[in-house]
Amino acid sequence: MEQAVIETDHLDYAFQKGDRILNDINLRVPQGSVYGFLGPNGAGKTTTLRLLLGLLRSENPGIHIFGNQMPGNRIDILRRTGSLIEQPSLYLHLTGRENLDVFRRAYECPATRVEEVLRITGLSDAAHKKTKAYSLGMKQRLAIAIALLHDPELLIMDEPTNGLDPNGIIEIRELIRDLNRHQGKTVLVSSHLLAEVEKLATHVGIIHQGKLLFQGTLAELQSFQHRHSFLEIEVDNVVRTEQILSGRFPVFIRGDSTVHVGHSKPAEAALINHMLVGGGVGVSRLCVMGNDLERLFLDIISA
Repeated sequence: MEQAVIETDHLDYAFQKGDRILNDINLRVPQGSVYGFLGPNGAGKTTTLRLLLGLLRSENPGIHIFGNQMPGNRIDILRRTGSLIEQPSLYLHLTGRENLDVFRRAYECPATRVEEVLRITGLSDAAHKKTKAYSLGMKQRLAIAIALLHDPELLIMDEPTNGLDPNGIIEIRELIRDLNRHQGKTVLVSSHLLAEVEKLATHVGIIHQGKLLFQGTLAELQSFQHRHSFLEIEVDNVVRTEQILSGRFPVFIRGDSTVHVGHSKPAEAALINHMLVGGGVGVSRLCVMGNDLERLFLDIISA
């Protein structure tokens, strides 16, 4: 089993007694992973991340990061952790480089680290500009640069693409991928953009109403997706189609020329088409349906 950087054991939290926000969260973030923490707004993502960073305290935290308990070893943990929670705190009247220098002094980092994080985040050419002139995407990258100053092993980011335009989303996605693959960072990133996380994450956790409903690798999520997908097929004979496939696949007639056929593996689509054509059925269209993360998420939270 992969070594975990973050582990929570039956994590609960309530802002007020009887008003539980988190319920029995058993999070496991493997070392070297990009862990996509998914859920709709209000699901408990930000509360979980604040607990991991010691910004909130639970009566029964059950939180271990790098094998150390939070909040007992909070200072040691934070020396190895960078974070971006909600909106970045930047000095808008200062340049990007000046912002970094302020935080560098607070973190007691060498001056050379400023140029390094500017390069990593793609802000070298804009380092001399006032931060108030930065786009939202550039401000997000500068905030990530600040989080990287002390060269942390773990990055925790809450909705880093929230409010960005498509180009900004792509830039942050590529930056996170680079930080993981080439800078060796373990990344925990929360988001409600389900399809976006599917393009980025190696591991996924899905939270809804304070409960962790799914956790596993991206491959396990995709396997779950395939089990919950179906084929929509246009044929010239729905009765004959049902005769050929039933007994081996679930078949649902949806119209004079449309059937839905359940299947569990991608390769079975070719088999189904072969069976129909071989049985004398004309197939004019075959399309995989329900195999997107948005629909999968709805399936999971409504189960």
